Amino acid sequence: MYKVYLVDDDVFVRKGIKTLIDWETYGFSICGEADNGEDALADIQQLKPELVLTDIRMPVLDGLDLIKYTKESLTDSPYFIVISGYTDFKYAQRALRYGVKDFILKPVDQEEIHQTLDRVATTIRRDYESRHLQDKMEVMTEVKKILFDESCKSNKDLLHPFFLGETYTFLKIEINSMQNDCQSCFAIIESALLTLEGQEHYVWFEDNVNCFGLVINDLFLRANNVTFEQFLTEQYKILSAKLDFDINIYSGITVKRIHELSTSYKAAKKCVQFKYLLNKQIITYEMIKDKDVYFIELDQSYYDDMLDFMEENNQKKIEEHLAKMIETSTEMNFAKDALRTVVNRLNHKILKSIKEVEGNEQEISTIKEMLEWEEYSLTLNQLKGLWLQFIKEATLLLTRLNQNNMKGTIYRIKKYIHSHFDKPITLKSIANTFYMNPVYMGQLFKKTYGIYFKDYILNVRIEEAKKLLRKTDLKVYEIAEKVGFTNPDYFVTQFEKNVGTTPSQYRKKLMEQIS
Repeated sequence: MYKVYLVDDDVFVRKGIKTLIDWETYGFSICGEADNGEDALADIQQLKPELVLTDIRMPVLDGLDLIKYTKESLTDSPYFIVISGYTDFKYAQRALRYGVKDFILKPVDQEEIHQTLDRVATTIRRDYESRHLQDKMEVMTEVKKILFDESCKSNKDLLHPFFLGETYTFLKIEINSMQNDCQSCFAIIESALLTLEGQEHYVWFEDNVNCFGLVINDLFLRANNVTFEQFLTEQYKILSAKLDFDINIYSGITVKRIHELSTSYKAAKKCVQFKYLLNKQIITYEMIKDKDVYFIELDQSYYDDMLDFMEENNQKKIEEHLAKMIETSTEMNFAKDALRTVVNRLNHKILKSIKEVEGNEQEISTIKEMLEWEEYSLTLNQLKGLWLQFIKEATLLLTRLNQNNMKGTIYRIKKYIHSHFDKPITLKSIANTFYMNPVYMGQLFKKTYGIYFKDYILNVRIEEAKKLLRKTDLKVYEIAEKVGFTNPDYFVTQFEKNVGTTPSQYRKKLMEQIS
């Protein structure tokens, strides 16, 4: 109910207004009355009604001065309806200057005042909603400053509702989908929150694509008569049903001071890193505070093997190997961001392979989703499904390109050299392996890579020998054998010719530089 205050020096007019008008129908209740402007001003300042009905000509302080002084003394001035038996236009002009929009003449017409009250009630409600929204926006701005910058000094006046609480917690809500409308989801979650009590005790905002931030305090929980754990469980059930999507909720640490909220925010972000390790939709800081995740990489062999399976167009091996990559990442406690690096690294190698045979990656139907997947929130199964589809489509594209483009064969020959440099390989032996004419293959290799086949093999072997000289204590003849030279003396000669120093001198120089 909105509060109404009546001011008129005629007691019978006041009684008539109280009895003739159906106040409750329009959402009003009378909170007080006065027969002069001075008493009314004191009451209005104390009672803070939303609406004042006042006469103009009254003793001590007239109606227009009452309006003037009220507006000057109150930040949120009430809405005024002027009721007078005088038709002097000057009064109406002054009333308009003070922001009065309704001027009713005596005797009061019941239908007219009911229409006016209906209109005023709508205006008051809209003004209240607008002010409430503005207050929420100001509080949200200040809270976000604290969340993202722990050194921030916020405006305590704007955060007044939060300072009433004793504890504060940041929650992160993720919607796992690439298909949903983010704004629609925001509206659905907000509508669910609006059904709860304690609206002034939470802040709600969009944190990222498909991710939303929620800050609540202990007063919010008490207003809804729930524990923190009950709130998380109930909201998960409600939002899952309303959104029809898989969702995750992450809870940061509960803090006792508003300026420590950045700590809660960071704790919630840490919870996100456990998304693919814990088979839970709700992850709280208490669950993970004693656990570790690792930001490391898979061995290079995992990527090489996948590319080999793709070159062979072995769909079964591709599916098995992808499952192995994900399983290994999980067993090694990879953080969510670490798995993201694995995905992007393999995808980069796949796209590079397509480019090398002059293919167009845009022919892959899932290319856009795969390139943008990390901007969204996906479950592990959703990610695995999208990733597998992308790899299979890329495999089919590479197979078609390799079949139609001889450069694809040359690319595979280059890969073959890197995998078999330690074995006795010749132009003829590789040409037979790939069913090509040796002379044509040699010409195409030189045209593609700008170097003769024999020289390329030698360069690969020398580079591998340099790595072994740097990283191992193997003897020179052992290194020669490991990189494919059957004659150690010939290896030393070729090494010196290409590097400008013997293998032993190369290693000695490195050791001197380290010392």
